[in-house]
Amino acid sequence: MTKSEVIREGLLASLFGLCRGLAALCVLSAVAQAQAPAEWDAAAETAVVFNSDFPGSADLAAYYAEKRGIPKERIIGLRCAQTDSMSRAEFDEQLRLPLLKMFMEQGWRNVPPPGKDSLLQMKTGVRVLVLMRGVPFQIRRTVENPKPSEEDEASVDSELTVLGLNKPPRAGGLRNPWFDRPERFPKAQQAAGLLLVGRLDGPDDATVRRMIDDALHAEETGLFGRAVIDLAQKSGAYQEGEDWLNRSADMFRRLGIPVFIDRSPDVLGDAWPLPDTILYFGWYTGGISGALATPTFRFKRGAIACHLHSFSASVIRSHDQAWVGPLLSKGAAVTFGNVFEPYLSLTLHFDVFNKRLLEGFTVGEAAWNATPALSWMNVVLGDPLYRPFGRVAGGRLGDGTERTYALYQGIVRRMAADTDSEIKSAIATLAEKRRSPELLEFTALLSALQQKHSEAVDLLEHAEAGTADAAALLRLRLYRAEMLRRDERADAARRVLREMLEDDRFKEPGAAGAVNAALKSMGG
Repeated sequence: MTKSEVIREGLLASLFGLCRGLAALCVLSAVAQAQAPAEWDAAAETAVVFNSDFPGSADLAAYYAEKRGIPKERIIGLRCAQTDSMSRAEFDEQLRLPLLKMFMEQGWRNVPPPGKDSLLQMKTGVRVLVLMRGVPFQIRRTVENPKPSEEDEASVDSELTVLGLNKPPRAGGLRNPWFDRPERFPKAQQAAGLLLVGRLDGPDDATVRRMIDDALHAEETGLFGRAVIDLAQKSGAYQEGEDWLNRSADMFRRLGIPVFIDRSPDVLGDAWPLPDTILYFGWYTGGISGALATPTFRFKRGAIACHLHSFSASVIRSHDQAWVGPLLSKGAAVTFGNVFEPYLSLTLHFDVFNKRLLEGFTVGEAAWNATPALSWMNVVLGDPLYRPFGRVAGGRLGDGTERTYALYQGIVRRMAADTDSEIKSAIATLAEKRRSPELLEFTALLSALQQKHSEAVDLLEHAEAGTADAAALLRLRLYRAEMLRRDERADAARRVLREMLEDDRFKEPGAAGAVNAALKSMGG
């Protein structure tokens, strides 16, 4: 990000070197930790914190606790500032010390000997902390002009992940000893003494309640839909961000989730159709724009979305500023962000997050497993207990479009050891049998991921021949024009778009806007 071009290569070493001793204690303290059961009842080890002075915070805490079956004695009201940010002294006085005292009094953690720097050992109490709308999310800088990697500003949430440290770091961050480890949180020795912290926050109370409900709904019904990856075509010090996105796309492909990748440097164009989006990952603009900002766009229920930017969560309680609030306003159930400049290497790594999520981790587990530094700038917005892919894929086919996604996913997964051509042939056969243009469309997206653009064009044309639905035709022809452009047939692509402008089916403002935006991106 803004400073990473200069110091990225040496940043991790210098930052993590600050607290190697503390990180080592995490490993040593885990020796006595009992083995967790195969399935973790995370709700049984969750506490909820709300701001007693913030209107609506208590009601939201009670609503969430009821939905997740969290007992009332684990709903904690604290009097905090009603502002987004707080000083370090306010954080200690209003949040850290009262929570630490409560954890010890309730027996949720063992108490270390006085004056020792050891970690508080996990007992039978709390591994997950959920912060409700109204709890401040920024800890302001104390030292002006600090050295790089010694900044003392942080997110409230990330500081609370290390609540179990008697002397948490103030300058810089703490290396996350559980980063990119394969074990789930309760089984991971490296995670002993740490907390998973999630935040149910957003532009308004209604959005937060909807986030809670959508997570539960997706767990019950399954999360089927499409993934969208928005590259920025960055290189040099930013290359790792592009790599995270490309690796995520490949994971989705291999697990049978249809993926559309935007390969232009700019964000996805205005009004570009993105139906049934359940996963969105992109970067790097300062605020929501393009396709996601289209008034009619909505994520599918239960969606997880993130746009990586240094200050994506500098504002949370807004419908139109920065990224996290607008993404939630557009229907996402989960998003992530940074409350201050975090450096690229220390942000949530998309590829690690998606790997863990698809393996069946909860959102809270996957997010913090994918975050290299604690006591830093990151926030997880959404129900940390949400586990969208905990069910076995293909176990529930559903109806209509849901069934089509499930059938496609089932074929891709069952034929994982077969060649790409064999997989596509099997999907095409099923598409013909079911008269499903959607299956042909998914196959075209698969060909596009493999850079087989001419093949994708043919599949899209076949899909167009099988539908009369105007919305589907708009999308299929826009995709076809894009694949022609990628196949270095720009004249043919522009011809398709111009013909669409003459077609009465695409005269309404939304459709015409999408076509005009695509045509403009191709030079008219």
